[in-house]
Amino acid sequence: MPINLELKKKAPKFEGDRPSYNLVAGGPVELFNKSMERFMFLHGMNAVNAEGEFSYWSTPPSIGAPPLYLCALLREKYGFKLKKKTEDLVNSAIAPEQGGDSLDHFIGASRTRTGGKAPLSVAAGSTVFLANCSEEHWDRRLFLEGAGWRPVDKPSPALVGRFGSRPYQTSDPFLASNLELFMPEAVNAKRKAMLSVAQANIKRSTSQVAPVDFAIPSPEGLDYMDFQKGGIQMVVDSGKGAIIADDMGLGKTIQGIGVLNGRPDAKRVIIFCQANMKLKWCREVDKWKINQDLSVSYAEGKTFPDTDIVVINYDIAQKNIDNIRAIKWDLVLTDEAHNLKNPEAQRTQAILGDLESFEGLGPIPMTPTGQLVHLTGTPKPNRVAELWPLLTSSRPDIWGRGPEARQAFLNRYEPPFLIQREVPSKFSNGKPRTIIVPLNGKPIRELELQMRMRGSGSFVRRLKRDTDLPPKMRTPIEMPFRLSKEDQDLLKQAEADLDEIHDRIRGRRLAPGETRPAREVIDVISGMAPGSPHFSEIARVRKNLGVLKAPHAGRFIIDELHDDKELPDDLRRKTVVFAHHKEVIRKIAEMAEAEFPGGVLVYDGSSKGNAQQAQAKVDRFQENPKARLFVMSLSGATGITLTAAHRMRVVEPDWSPSNMTQIEDRIWRIGQEQPCDIGYLFVPNSLDVKMGLALHAKMETDERAINTMTFRGMKVTRKSIPENVSGDDMESGLVETPPKPRPARRETVDEAQPELPL
Repeated sequence: MPINLELKKKAPKFEGDRPSYNLVAGGPVELFNKSMERFMFLHGMNAVNAEGEFSYWSTPPSIGAPPLYLCALLREKYGFKLKKKTEDLVNSAIAPEQGGDSLDHFIGASRTRTGGKAPLSVAAGSTVFLANCSEEHWDRRLFLEGAGWRPVDKPSPALVGRFGSRPYQTSDPFLASNLELFMPEAVNAKRKAMLSVAQANIKRSTSQVAPVDFAIPSPEGLDYMDFQKGGIQMVVDSGKGAIIADDMGLGKTIQGIGVLNGRPDAKRVIIFCQANMKLKWCREVDKWKINQDLSVSYAEGKTFPDTDIVVINYDIAQKNIDNIRAIKWDLVLTDEAHNLKNPEAQRTQAILGDLESFEGLGPIPMTPTGQLVHLTGTPKPNRVAELWPLLTSSRPDIWGRGPEARQAFLNRYEPPFLIQREVPSKFSNGKPRTIIVPLNGKPIRELELQMRMRGSGSFVRRLKRDTDLPPKMRTPIEMPFRLSKEDQDLLKQAEADLDEIHDRIRGRRLAPGETRPAREVIDVISGMAPGSPHFSEIARVRKNLGVLKAPHAGRFIIDELHDDKELPDDLRRKTVVFAHHKEVIRKIAEMAEAEFPGGVLVYDGSSKGNAQQAQAKVDRFQENPKARLFVMSLSGATGITLTAAHRMRVVEPDWSPSNMTQIEDRIWRIGQEQPCDIGYLFVPNSLDVKMGLALHAKMETDERAINTMTFRGMKVTRKSIPENVSGDDMESGLVETPPKPRPARRETVDEAQPELPL
């Protein structure tokens, strides 16, 4: 009995919805092997049942183009048997026009076709692969789009004559491999050569070793760290846009200036950053730049400096858009580039242009050799969609640009789904009207996305755990106190409010005896749009909980500080405290100030208004032994260094894992000499604890997703797993060595080396 493969269709649920498709493979367990399972997982499939005599794998339903290319690959590589209708769809897409069954018929629409006379074939240029297709060949168009390829924009008459009226292209060797079955020998050789280069780039993207030929100068008495040399060299060598996504605290600022030093032709440079980082950037540029003839200053309000190097904060980019766009820049650096995650924000459009339209504002003007380099310690934000502005702006040759390219990206890596929602309408006498809203689905093909980013030669990410930094310990702490009857009632009300809001968002209530995973609540909340009614309600509930926790957390933190009272000032430990709400911050600061006069510093939203005062607070905490406590809000999540402390206490955790990672890395970064103790304070026996533990689990999962190139997430349970990972796999530079299997329990397949299609 073979492994059967079938494309399944889910009909639209309402008018305006679109059909969704998923692949389902099933067969006897003994026919599945590790190579096959890794290949399926890489292409977006996962096990839905691997117990008993049969194993079943499926892709999640998606409204994007169906993955028919994967049917062809699995049929050819592993001998899968396609169901009759699925096989007809694949054959219709790859063969000349022959009539008969087709994907149009499968969808339920019929069209008259005149193009697509030739069988599917792939050609290669110096940097691009091309597939032939005509405008009318709908089956092939969907086949190619399902493979991740995109149509050529405005093809020339010569191109149309050879490849049809709607040819498709890709510059990515991994996506090109999806059509390897249709490549002549010479084209396949080109694909393999490009994959070899991509593999080398993947190794370089994680390397901690300095390039042997590194020759970029640094100022006398200063030197880059070895891993920083690797990042600088990779970006300079590429000559294209890039993303330096090293862990927070590994000196991305220095690497950005290193790229400037590696570009002696760069005379006009602009650096975008947060307001509280302008002075720091000016100071670091003066310290590290080689060309001392380059002048540097920062913009303030609508005052734009007439200097070679301009430092400007995101908040005023739109106000200075005319000045910014009056110059062709040799180098553009965006610090904390995740500030550009919203393509509709004014700051994003002022810098990157209108990413949703070809007719709108274009990207920031640059010279022919100009480079745009994004610096971010958060390469995987809460949603994969938020990566798009950075990818499309830095390497449009790989990722494309415009709404169609963005939709193709989302369909492949975060397939959206559509829902109906009723909203009030002022044009219909207050009666609600129905709108269709796209919601973000769950990420898929994350391993492929990592391989594409790292393999491009324009993406660098090194981890602090691989450097000489001391370890970081993240610990949940249930504070040892008992709530009063009044506080218990307030806590129960906050939990009930949270449940009720969640039910309204999800549209269902729990059945009797059913429990709700706390992680599900976090997923819902982290996906809310700021300013929405539900978001405002959640904010109210969180504030009530924070105010309840504040005095107990304050007492706990003060007691820890008193533990060092017998030690000299210079040996007493400092503590960084994170909380959300001003009332909570004020309460903790007031309590601590009463017992440690002059030793408490507060860094909240008001601190960002004056960059000099903000930096003065940071400097005082770093340098003054009597400064014992630094209480901060999310305003201090990026840019500031607080390595004088190696202890942090989180009173009100942000429910965004990426934000919490940034908070933690204020103390765990270059310059830290002690192991970091990061404790999350929770109310005992409450939903607060459950939510906190769920947040921890989500942080760990997300960190694995962006930090390693493994097959984590393959949910294939086996009683025994073959031990056939080679030493070459471990030394490939793609992944870390997996932990040894634990005895006497079932293991989840968590392979080390991706099976690159070489």
